[in-house]
Amino acid sequence: MSLIDEETLKANLARNLRYLRKKEGSALSQEALARRIGVTCKSISRYESGICLPPCHVLAALGRYYGYTMDELLAARLPGKKGRENNE
Repeated sequence: MSLIDEETLKANLARNLRYLRKKEGSALSQEALARRIGVTCKSISRYESGICLPPCHVLAALGRYYGYTMDELLAARLPGKKGRENNE
């Protein structure tokens, strides 16, 4: 098993979070998402820009909100047909 470097993880998470937040039907603002998981809007912006990785508890909250594991959020590709619609 090989380790994935931090820059790759940041890029993967940034792409996945932007996709999930803007996905058809949800179109959630960064501010609304931040309120729902208990962080600042600036934090969401930094995660979606690939500037930094969130702490584990925030990554877990994002995963719970969207219906993905932390591993899945950090993956190069999100698994298909999963997400909030399966959690509600």
